[in-house]
Amino acid sequence: MLEVPKSLATNPHATSEPSLGDSLPFLWVAEEPLATASRDEILKWVTTNREWIESKLHQCGAVLFRGLKSLRTAEDFEAVMLALSERLLDYAGGNTPRSAVQGKIVTSTDAPCHLTIGQHQEMSYLEPSTHFPDPTPDKVAFFCEVEPGSGGQTPLCDMRVVYRRLPSDLVRRFEDRGLRLVRQLPETKEAGYEVTWQSVLGATTRSEAEAFAAKRGWRVEWTADGGACVYHNPSPVVMRHRVTGETVWFNQAHLLHKAYAPWTGDFLGPEPHQRLEAERQRDRLSHRFYFHSTHADGTEILASDLECIRRVIDETTVMFDWRSSDLLLCDNKLVSHGRKPYQPPRKILAALASDRPS
Repeated sequence: MLEVPKSLATNPHATSEPSLGDSLPFLWVAEEPLATASRDEILKWVTTNREWIESKLHQCGAVLFRGLKSLRTAEDFEAVMLALSERLLDYAGGNTPRSAVQGKIVTSTDAPCHLTIGQHQEMSYLEPSTHFPDPTPDKVAFFCEVEPGSGGQTPLCDMRVVYRRLPSDLVRRFEDRGLRLVRQLPETKEAGYEVTWQSVLGATTRSEAEAFAAKRGWRVEWTADGGACVYHNPSPVVMRHRVTGETVWFNQAHLLHKAYAPWTGDFLGPEPHQRLEAERQRDRLSHRFYFHSTHADGTEILASDLECIRRVIDETTVMFDWRSSDLLLCDNKLVSHGRKPYQPPRKILAALASDRPS
């Protein structure tokens, strides 16, 4: 019988932060002696209690570990994630600008601090293929090395709940008609939020990019300005969790769509002169960088469906405020995450993990 960790509070949600949801994330606060234990002692505790941690993760969707004072650096974060997972993954094929920090540990995002990043399950737009039968991470984790000056929360949303709350006719329409993603990627950054084709395709040359895409079954067209238009195959709309058996809403149509592209907001910043400059650049930028989802046959998704999905996700989302040394472990299939704007400083690291050996 698995021993429940002694440092688990009787009421794990007893906290002064009213924004914490009833069960998302599951809040675990370290008590002595674990609170001041060495990193090696923490790793031993994690290894011993990994089955319990996995159980809580599958039940709640996310676990927030708080108060482990010896966890301070990217190296500490990497060590814990290696103890919690079969292997860590790289970010090739992803949509968010990130920088390598330590091994497979990366910055959570390099997007400017004034931008909101919408709710998403990491890489849920990637379709299964022969080479990659499940191309999406099982876990995504975040570590707070420097807590935000203000804001900068990582909102969470239980996508099992979203699936149950969406109208049945909308779900049926998406399942019957499927989804397909097109990504227009620039060669260089101009506005600060773009993701280049070199970054997404893990390449430095066109031939390398085409080889990367071909292995995944994607088609690449090169544009006159040096950019790449990447055409995906149809991707999942829902999925069945391989451990819990639950059905989950699993796609990013509500986010990866021209109607919600970065240039529809204050992508250069909220100040009047920044908005004016953004308006001046809008037409040019909107042709060189975008993500757009359609149904699998190429027909446009109903605007009312996208608005409904976004509304249900917004109504289901919860937040917490970061503290230094917080480690947030998410089941990437069950729970989506995002980012709120913030005032510096803020340094949140990220890791993607698989529960299956390579």
